[in-house]
Amino acid sequence: MSPFEFVFSLFGLLLGFSLVEVLSGLVKTVKLRGTVRIGWLVPLLGLFVMVDLTSFWSMAWQLREKIPANYAVLLLGLSITGLYYFAASMVFPDKPEDWPDFDKWAAAHKRQVMGGVFVSNLMATAAVFSLLPPVAFTPFLFITNGGLLAAMLASALVKPHWATGVLLAAMLAFYFWFSLLPVLNLN
Repeated sequence: MSPFEFVFSLFGLLLGFSLVEVLSGLVKTVKLRGTVRIGWLVPLLGLFVMVDLTSFWSMAWQLREKIPANYAVLLLGLSITGLYYFAASMVFPDKPEDWPDFDKWAAAHKRQVMGGVFVSNLMATAAVFSLLPPVAFTPFLFITNGGLLAAMLASALVKPHWATGVLLAAMLAFYFWFSLLPVLNLN
Protein backbone atom coordinates (compact mmCIF):
# COMPACT_ATOMS: atom_id res chain seq x y z
CA MET A 1 0.00 0.00 0.00
CA SER A 2 1.37 3.38 -1.00
CA PRO A 3 1.36 6.35 1.41
CA PHE A 4 -1.38 7.96 -0.70
CA GLU A 5 -3.55 4.83 -0.57
CA PHE A 6 -3.17 4.70 3.20
CA VAL A 7 -4.02 8.36 3.71
CA PHE A 8 -6.80 8.46 1.14
CA SER A 9 -8.56 5.42 2.55
CA LEU A 10 -9.77 7.78 5.29
CA PHE A 11 -10.33 10.80 3.03
CA GLY A 12 -12.20 8.81 0.40
CA LEU A 13 -14.58 7.35 2.93
CA LEU A 14 -15.57 10.75 4.33
CA LEU A 15 -15.79 12.35 0.88
CA GLY A 16 -18.04 9.49 -0.26
CA PHE A 17 -20.28 9.97 2.79
CA SER A 18 -20.46 13.69 1.94
CA LEU A 19 -21.67 12.93 -1.57
CA VAL A 20 -24.24 10.50 -0.15
CA GLU A 21 -25.52 13.23 2.21
CA VAL A 22 -26.22 15.62 -0.66
CA LEU A 23 -27.64 12.96 -2.96
CA SER A 24 -29.89 11.44 -0.30
CA GLY A 25 -31.20 14.94 0.53
CA LEU A 26 -31.98 15.40 -3.14
CA VAL A 27 -33.81 12.07 -3.32
CA LYS A 28 -35.93 12.89 -0.22
CA THR A 29 -36.74 16.26 -1.74
CA VAL A 30 -37.73 14.87 -5.13
CA LYS A 31 -40.07 12.44 -3.38
CA LEU A 32 -41.81 15.42 -1.77
CA ARG A 33 -42.10 17.59 -4.86
CA GLY A 34 -45.47 19.22 -5.02
CA THR A 35 -45.73 19.38 -1.22
CA VAL A 36 -42.70 21.64 -0.70
CA ARG A 37 -41.36 24.56 -2.71
CA ILE A 38 -37.83 23.53 -3.65
CA GLY A 39 -36.76 26.79 -5.27
CA TRP A 40 -33.34 27.05 -6.89
CA LEU A 41 -30.96 27.94 -4.06
CA VAL A 42 -30.80 24.57 -2.29
CA PRO A 43 -30.21 22.61 -5.53
CA LEU A 44 -27.47 25.11 -6.47
CA LEU A 45 -25.87 24.72 -3.03
CA GLY A 46 -26.00 20.92 -3.35
CA LEU A 47 -24.56 20.93 -6.86
CA PHE A 48 -21.80 23.31 -5.82
CA VAL A 49 -20.85 21.21 -2.79
CA MET A 50 -20.64 18.07 -4.94
CA VAL A 51 -18.62 19.77 -7.68
CA ASP A 52 -16.24 21.41 -5.23
CA LEU A 53 -15.81 18.17 -3.31
CA THR A 54 -15.00 16.41 -6.59
CA SER A 55 -12.37 19.05 -7.34
CA PHE A 56 -10.75 18.33 -3.96
CA TRP A 57 -10.76 14.62 -4.78
CA SER A 58 -9.15 15.37 -8.15
CA MET A 59 -6.49 17.61 -6.62
CA ALA A 60 -5.60 14.95 -4.06
CA TRP A 61 -5.11 12.48 -6.90
CA GLN A 62 -2.88 14.90 -8.80
CA LEU A 63 -0.70 15.37 -5.71
CA ARG A 64 -0.69 11.68 -4.71
CA GLU A 65 3.09 11.32 -5.03
CA LYS A 66 3.72 14.30 -2.75
CA ILE A 67 1.29 13.45 0.08
CA PRO A 68 3.14 11.88 3.02
CA ALA A 69 1.54 9.32 5.32
CA ASN A 70 1.82 10.73 8.82
CA TYR A 71 -0.40 11.72 11.71
CA ALA A 72 -0.39 15.44 10.84
CA VAL A 73 -1.59 14.73 7.30
CA LEU A 74 -4.31 12.41 8.63
CA LEU A 75 -5.52 15.11 11.05
CA LEU A 76 -5.50 17.76 8.34
CA GLY A 77 -7.35 15.43 5.98
CA LEU A 78 -9.86 14.60 8.71
CA SER A 79 -10.42 18.31 9.32
CA ILE A 80 -10.94 19.10 5.64
CA THR A 81 -13.15 16.12 4.83
CA GLY A 82 -15.01 16.46 8.14
CA LEU A 83 -15.90 20.04 7.24
CA TYR A 84 -17.03 18.87 3.80
CA TYR A 85 -19.26 16.30 5.50
CA PHE A 86 -20.68 18.97 7.80
CA ALA A 87 -21.36 21.29 4.85
CA ALA A 88 -22.93 18.49 2.81
CA SER A 89 -25.15 17.55 5.76
CA MET A 90 -26.48 21.10 5.96
CA VAL A 91 -27.53 21.46 2.30
CA PHE A 92 -30.94 19.77 2.66
CA PRO A 93 -33.15 19.66 5.75
CA ASP A 94 -33.32 16.32 7.60
CA LYS A 95 -37.11 16.57 7.54
CA PRO A 96 -37.95 18.30 4.26
CA GLU A 97 -41.65 18.24 5.06
CA ASP A 98 -40.98 20.67 7.93
CA TRP A 99 -39.68 23.29 5.46
CA PRO A 100 -42.41 24.18 2.96
CA ASP A 101 -40.04 26.70 1.29
CA PHE A 102 -36.48 25.48 0.74
CA ASP A 103 -35.24 28.97 -0.09
CA LYS A 104 -35.92 29.81 3.57
CA TRP A 105 -33.87 26.75 4.59
CA ALA A 106 -31.05 27.91 2.35
CA ALA A 107 -31.16 31.42 3.79
CA ALA A 108 -30.96 30.00 7.32
CA HIS A 109 -28.16 27.50 6.59
CA LYS A 110 -26.07 28.74 3.65
CA ARG A 111 -23.47 30.24 6.01
CA GLN A 112 -22.81 26.81 7.51
CA VAL A 113 -22.69 25.18 4.06
CA MET A 114 -20.53 27.75 2.31
CA GLY A 115 -18.51 28.51 5.44
CA GLY A 116 -17.60 24.82 5.73
CA VAL A 117 -16.68 24.63 2.07
CA PHE A 118 -14.68 27.87 2.32
CA VAL A 119 -12.65 26.72 5.34
CA SER A 120 -12.09 23.28 3.72
CA ASN A 121 -10.77 24.99 0.60
CA LEU A 122 -8.64 27.41 2.60
CA MET A 123 -6.97 24.53 4.47
CA ALA A 124 -6.61 22.46 1.29
CA THR A 125 -5.09 25.44 -0.56
CA ALA A 126 -2.56 25.98 2.23
CA ALA A 127 -1.70 22.27 2.16
CA VAL A 128 -1.30 22.26 -1.63
CA PHE A 129 0.90 25.35 -1.52
CA SER A 130 3.11 23.65 1.08
CA LEU A 131 3.57 20.65 -1.23
CA LEU A 132 4.32 22.54 -4.44
CA PRO A 133 7.73 23.86 -5.41
CA PRO A 134 8.02 27.67 -5.61
CA VAL A 135 8.13 27.57 -9.43
CA ALA A 136 4.53 26.30 -9.43
CA PHE A 137 3.25 29.56 -7.93
CA THR A 138 2.02 31.32 -11.04
CA PRO A 139 -0.19 34.40 -11.21
CA PHE A 140 -2.88 32.15 -12.74
CA LEU A 141 -2.78 29.89 -9.67
CA PHE A 142 -3.10 32.80 -7.25
CA ILE A 143 -5.83 34.55 -9.24
CA THR A 144 -7.98 31.44 -9.72
CA ASN A 145 -7.62 30.22 -6.13
CA GLY A 146 -8.01 33.68 -4.64
CA GLY A 147 -11.02 34.48 -6.79
CA LEU A 148 -12.72 31.21 -5.98
CA LEU A 149 -12.08 31.58 -2.25
CA ALA A 150 -13.40 35.16 -2.34
CA ALA A 151 -16.56 34.05 -4.17
CA MET A 152 -17.10 31.25 -1.63
CA LEU A 153 -16.80 33.64 1.27
CA ALA A 154 -19.03 36.20 -0.42
CA SER A 155 -21.71 33.58 -1.12
CA ALA A 156 -21.74 32.70 2.58
CA LEU A 157 -22.15 36.34 3.62
CA VAL A 158 -24.38 38.09 1.06
CA LYS A 159 -28.01 38.52 2.04
CA PRO A 160 -30.13 38.52 -1.12
CA HIS A 161 -31.01 35.09 -2.52
CA TRP A 162 -30.32 36.28 -6.04
CA ALA A 163 -26.75 37.34 -5.13
CA THR A 164 -26.03 33.96 -3.56
CA GLY A 165 -27.46 32.27 -6.65
CA VAL A 166 -25.35 34.40 -8.99
CA LEU A 167 -22.18 33.62 -7.02
CA LEU A 168 -22.96 29.88 -6.94
CA ALA A 169 -23.69 29.87 -10.68
CA ALA A 170 -20.46 31.78 -11.37
CA MET A 171 -18.41 29.31 -9.31
CA LEU A 172 -20.06 26.36 -11.07
CA ALA A 173 -19.26 28.00 -14.42
CA PHE A 174 -15.66 28.44 -13.25
CA TYR A 175 -15.40 24.73 -12.40
CA PHE A 176 -16.87 23.83 -15.78
CA TRP A 177 -14.39 26.13 -17.52
CA PHE A 178 -11.52 24.83 -15.39
CA SER A 179 -12.43 21.23 -16.26
CA LEU A 180 -12.06 22.13 -19.94
CA LEU A 181 -8.51 23.50 -19.57
CA PRO A 182 -6.74 20.12 -19.94
CA VAL A 183 -8.91 19.28 -22.94
CA LEU A 184 -8.23 22.65 -24.57
CA ASN A 185 -4.58 22.59 -23.40
CA LEU A 186 -4.88 26.11 -21.96
CA ASN A 187 -3.34 25.57 -18.52
